[in-house]
Amino acid sequence: MIEVKPSRSIIGKTVAKDIYNEYGLLLLPAGVVLHQSDIRLLRSHQISAVFVAESDAVPELPMPFPLLIQSDAEGARQYLLATKRMEHLFEQVASGTVPPIHQFHQAFTPLLEHVLPNSSFLRFVYSQGGTQNYLARHSLHVGMLSALIGKLLGKSDEEVMMLGHAGLLHDIGKLQVPDELLAKPGRLEPAEYEVIKQHSQYGAQIIRQMDGAEETIALCALMHHERLDGSGYPHQLTKEAIPLECQIVSVADFFDAMCSDRVYRLGISPFEAANILWEQACALKLQAVTVK
Repeated sequence: MIEVKPSRSIIGKTVAKDIYNEYGLLLLPAGVVLHQSDIRLLRSHQISAVFVAESDAVPELPMPFPLLIQSDAEGARQYLLATKRMEHLFEQVASGTVPPIHQFHQAFTPLLEHVLPNSSFLRFVYSQGGTQNYLARHSLHVGMLSALIGKLLGKSDEEVMMLGHAGLLHDIGKLQVPDELLAKPGRLEPAEYEVIKQHSQYGAQIIRQMDGAEETIALCALMHHERLDGSGYPHQLTKEAIPLECQIVSVADFFDAMCSDRVYRLGISPFEAANILWEQACALKLQAVTVK
């Protein structure tokens, strides 16, 4: 590999070594083929030099879903990069370091800005299964869905972005739950379930430690398992006590959890998930969001 300055001359070259900014945020992982937008990204973070492959010795990082390459290559690329960046940030949180909210914003915003005007991208997200990188992928999905719901409701751009971040961070508390419980393939014992339920409180605590995080984002982490009829957790709140933002994230979380493969079951189709979501709304557990 060779060290070079970020410039148009390296467009098309393959990154040979992970690139981080001065705060330790992963900007581009090794294996990515550089685009013009990447050069702008590197310059904006004042990256003075990067390592690229001298030849084709470093293979291009594989896209997660082949269908996306055919239909929306840029969306697939942003999805892949956001997944890698979220994994890196989650590793920091798991090790006891809480990055400021702007680092999550930088990791997620390029994908969100692509998805908001191209919501059909989600069709391909749900076309493939697998449990690999589940927490990072689920977080991205709920962030995208929460923002899209906000957009459909006619929320302001600022509110839509906030909802995206609330969805993105809703499950961050699971980083403090033992992996063996999260990955258990069989039915959880009651005591084990009580441990997992604590993730909503852990999540609010973590977010409240983040520089620049709004309290609403922490509340969405805390309340995303509350239900309108008081049957949820951790505080058995009812409709009047659950902010609309938290209800939106709950809907997004429920939908994605139904569609995604888990270690103990396969995901269902988005159509089936929508039917179940409607049943939950009719049972006064989740909000039936009315689009303007």
